[in-house]
Amino acid sequence: MDLIFAYFIYPGLIPSVVFALAFGFIVTHRRPMLPPDIRKAILSVDGFAAFLSILLAIGAATYMPWPFNGAYTSIAGPLLMWAAIEASFLIPSLAAQTSSSPLVVRGAARSLQIGLAGRVVVWCVFGVLYWANQTWQIATLPAIILAWVAAILALPAAIGVGMFRNDTALTGMMTTGLSLSTTALMQITTDMRAAVLILTVTTSLCPFDMDSNWLRLIFIAGTTIITMVGLRFLVRNQPFATLAAALRWCWWRALPPALLALIYLIVKPY
Repeated sequence: MDLIFAYFIYPGLIPSVVFALAFGFIVTHRRPMLPPDIRKAILSVDGFAAFLSILLAIGAATYMPWPFNGAYTSIAGPLLMWAAIEASFLIPSLAAQTSSSPLVVRGAARSLQIGLAGRVVVWCVFGVLYWANQTWQIATLPAIILAWVAAILALPAAIGVGMFRNDTALTGMMTTGLSLSTTALMQITTDMRAAVLILTVTTSLCPFDMDSNWLRLIFIAGTTIITMVGLRFLVRNQPFATLAAALRWCWWRALPPALLALIYLIVKPY
């Protein structure tokens, strides 16, 4: 019963939808568009992949360390969350590989490589935060700040916004030949996945043993919005990045702060 409540109400469906709307409003400045015919969208290959991606993203949110989350477990939770998020990003990309358009296949392959590089950094950040926030210690604060900086640098690549977006002049429209319903469903999927990936970081930013669960919930909501605002300023008016430049950004700008945070946790004084 706890798992069903967690998936369909809190912390699965409702927070995922709310923060997906916030992501669309703050970061990408686009309004949500509901599919005119959801049945028609799901019956297509891309639409069905997008629908599965949404279900997996909500499942990932279910296993995050939210306060008042009866379904969360400290060992299996992070593993299930990782598997669900990675599958949520991978399935639509694999579906795009079946397209008859070489431009769409090329764009999907580029997005897959950049997204994977960004998520490697995000998972490193999550590991640092998960370790640092088991119990509150002031000595862990530098590692938490470094990890948050690394997350803000890596998230645009992980979710494909800003200079990491697909260049339609080179790769064509990723929605070429798709119905309006399928395109709308794919847009919802994109925002949902992005919001859930951001929540991967922000749900782990504060100590898990905080006395007040309500205060922790407010902290998570606040840091999620602040992170989205930071992403908006980071991705604004950025030129399109080539695949090589995007990978260099992930490995040489976003990853070093995360590694420094990890090293600090290893050698920090107690």
